[in-house]
Amino acid sequence: MLERQPLNGLLLLGILLIVLGLILVLIPLLARLGVRLESAHPLLLWGRRFDGIYVGTSPILIIIMLAVYLLLFLLRRG
Repeated sequence: MLERQPLNGLLLLGILLIVLGLILVLIPLLARLGVRLESAHPLLLWGRRFDGIYVGTSPILIIIMLAVYLLLFLLRRG
């Protein structure tokens, strides 16, 4: 029979990246519906508009990715 195995780190990272990819695909659709990116919470999106182009980043995403890289680094060393 099939045994249930816990999710390993690589599978969990893959699922996280798929979810983040879906979010990135949905952002332009939300913009077309009239949701303004400038009204987002500063921890979710921080950015500036330069000559009509909005350049932004997510501080929470940066923190999560740093934690994932640190976790992978520590798992590889041990």
